[in-house]
Amino acid sequence: MSAAMLLAQAEGEESDYSGHFIDRFVDTVTAPEAGDRVVDWVTTGIEWSLLIAIFLVPTLILFGGVMGRRYGVAAGGLVGLVAMWWYRVRPEEIVDSGTHPYRVDGESVECRDALIDAEGELVECTSGVVAQVRQNTVLDNWQIPVGDWVEQVVFWVDNNMKATLDVIEWPFRTLLKVIVDDWLLQMSWLTVCLAVFFLGWLIRNIQVGIMAFVGLLICGLLGEAYWRETALTIGFIGAAVLLCVIIGIPIGILCGRVDGAWKVVRPVLDAMQVVHSFVYMLPFIFFFGVGSVSATMVTMTFALPPLIRLTNLGIRQVPEDVVEASRAYGAPEWRVLTDVQLPLARPAIMTGLNQTLLLAISMLGIAAIMGAGGLGRLLFQAISNQDLAQAGAGGLAFFLVAVVMDRLSQPEAGDSGNLLSRIMGAWRNRRTPERLLPQSDGSETAVEESEPAQPAETFEGVGKRERAAVIATAIGSLVTLIALLLPWNIDAGLVSAYARSGDVDLRQVDCTGQWVEIQSLDPLSETGTEMECAGDLVYTSQSFNGVSASGGSWFGIFIGAMALVALLASVNTLWRTGQGSRWMSAHGAAVFAPAALVGAVGYLLARPSDYVDALLIYSKGVGVYAAVAGAIVASVGAALWLWRAPMSARRPLPANVGYGRMLGSLFAVALLVMGGYSGWSFDTRAESVIDEELQAELDQIAKEGAAAADAARAAAVAADEADAAGDVQLAQEKRREENQQLALEGVKAADIAAKIAEAKRTGDIIHDGFESEGAGLGVWALIVGFAGLVMVAPAIGMAGIDEGLRYRWSALVGGMGLGITLLALAWILAIARVADRNFVSGVGAVFVLAAGFTLFATSRGTLSEFERRKIYGDIPAAVQ
Repeated sequence: MSAAMLLAQAEGEESDYSGHFIDRFVDTVTAPEAGDRVVDWVTTGIEWSLLIAIFLVPTLILFGGVMGRRYGVAAGGLVGLVAMWWYRVRPEEIVDSGTHPYRVDGESVECRDALIDAEGELVECTSGVVAQVRQNTVLDNWQIPVGDWVEQVVFWVDNNMKATLDVIEWPFRTLLKVIVDDWLLQMSWLTVCLAVFFLGWLIRNIQVGIMAFVGLLICGLLGEAYWRETALTIGFIGAAVLLCVIIGIPIGILCGRVDGAWKVVRPVLDAMQVVHSFVYMLPFIFFFGVGSVSATMVTMTFALPPLIRLTNLGIRQVPEDVVEASRAYGAPEWRVLTDVQLPLARPAIMTGLNQTLLLAISMLGIAAIMGAGGLGRLLFQAISNQDLAQAGAGGLAFFLVAVVMDRLSQPEAGDSGNLLSRIMGAWRNRRTPERLLPQSDGSETAVEESEPAQPAETFEGVGKRERAAVIATAIGSLVTLIALLLPWNIDAGLVSAYARSGDVDLRQVDCTGQWVEIQSLDPLSETGTEMECAGDLVYTSQSFNGVSASGGSWFGIFIGAMALVALLASVNTLWRTGQGSRWMSAHGAAVFAPAALVGAVGYLLARPSDYVDALLIYSKGVGVYAAVAGAIVASVGAALWLWRAPMSARRPLPANVGYGRMLGSLFAVALLVMGGYSGWSFDTRAESVIDEELQAELDQIAKEGAAAADAARAAAVAADEADAAGDVQLAQEKRREENQQLALEGVKAADIAAKIAEAKRTGDIIHDGFESEGAGLGVWALIVGFAGLVMVAPAIGMAGIDEGLRYRWSALVGGMGLGITLLALAWILAIARVADRNFVSGVGAVFVLAAGFTLFATSRGTLSEFERRKIYGDIPAAVQ
């Protein structure tokens, strides 16, 4: 019995220890009573340590100065010691600031800033400044009215400069209207995505264009509401950054060419960056109201300084001899600026533009507080309403927009670092953005009169043993690809049956007689009727291949993609040995082939839904087994290929054990455990949350409602007959009975709806990654994770620092990590592809996804250093 339970029983308390064993363990080791005692001890220790340090430091200074005959230092220590003693010793009198009434000899006396004793009795009707300073009450009397000054200035500007304020507001309002209302919101979301793709291709490269297109495409697929807010966000940031460019670059050029301008602008920039945006957002709101205009102004004010600073720095860093040479050749100043200084300052200006964009993105949350639209508003609403679904979708869209805009604005040599580190760098270097410029060691400026000729080099060819392994990998990959066209599911879906009710039974049904419409007693029926076969039912079996929604779905798609990469790596090595991407080599096949195997085996071991099991009709097709067999052949061939391929490192690997990678792998396994215990599916559909007891209750209520409806119809018929017979009294009685029965039917229907709504609200069906009621993919992912953890040991050098050995095991670790990632991502996307409303994939799959990516990432650094061994020919004679 745990210590917490014993303590609860000793105090006579009743405790509920029926929770999960992890929760019980945490509750035991974090008992509040023990925690409070520890906190008290730590607090007391810190207080005594500080008190000793307060007196110890000046004492040490005093004795150190005396011993070293530095009497000035000793005097400073003595003054400090006396000051500390004076400040820490509490006076007997207490200063009571302000004006308060006191009783003196039975009479009431009003006194300001009095000295009182511990019992609150008046000692003296005045207090000196020294006593006030000791107790901080001086702050009540010596106040600087900065707030009043600001208020006066704001009211004066508002009353006397309305036309000027309109002029300032016009460009912001016009840009937002043109960019957001007239362009982005009026265009199709796909048009915007394509435009961003071509823009990224034009100003950067096709990879950036594709990334930008996919990012905005996902934002659109989140829903029309999210796309509208995404368009508002892009327009808001675009308007703010455009105004920063219009204002910032000219000011930066002026500061770079005129020292006096820089001396004036620099303290202004310091103030803009030191003062928090909350300080100056209120005047903007007061002058221009709540909304996008004032939010754009605050964003521009906050994001403008880096662009000015880096433009000024870029102009000043242009070599002076180049500028003087252009002037010596008779170039006018405007040509010196446009043809010499601006081109050479372009890297600094582009870095400034990127930092301005990052700071503008970081202001979206504050803009939402100021009433601006966009994704910031969605996140603000989600936080206010504690809406986790809206927060998750809005956060994803926010992240994608930020990444897209960051990548589009990066300078050519600024691709390093993730978005979070780059935004943090922009924040840290708001006052010193020049630190973000790429540094040069000066070696690039050294010009050699003649470079020696390089020897001819070729990649080492493919030997017989390696060729056999490459061919085996290609054959296995090809079999895996062909398996996608074969049946994977028969008569029911595997993953799709969890998310879509219609995939529980996919057999084709034919009726030998006629289909008859009858009244349904199912309270969940939308029409109130159902079709019944008057003859015999004939079932025809159906099968689905590896890429269909009811078959392998995204599992098959990802497995096929992995097999395709392994096949391309084999073909590339046979025909273009050593050329192309590093993934088109032995370690590429050794990563992607095992990933396909993990995905195929995971699908094979996955359990179908309970609804499918109850029908006893589901079976896996031959395609799954063919995919597993092909992936096994490809993985074995890739492993043999990896051990036989002549690969070498471009530079020596560190000759030490990589414990950092081991910590990363342990973290990945911890995420796998968390993902296994977390939910993989959340089902709030009515047919899922209604158990047998509730179903029986609903059936009874439905029968009572149907009886009331029958009674109402009978009463209506009787009333019509009474009307025909001229019996008015009977007709009225039957009409009242009809209305009563109709009302009762409505009450029963409302009762059914209320019970179903309550079941949906409180009866979520959650399946984690380990339990038998779910697919059980968490178990397989954890097994693969432990296998990857074992492989990490030789990969980090614990079995020796041999570079080849570390490289080969790192490739297999990467394959395990990529396979785990494939499992989780395929589950998420397969659910999203067919899911009914109120069924979503769970966060457990996200944890596993992060774990797989973490495990895969631990091997990327080592793999990136290796390439196929080169053979060098004779060194040609140097050119004389």
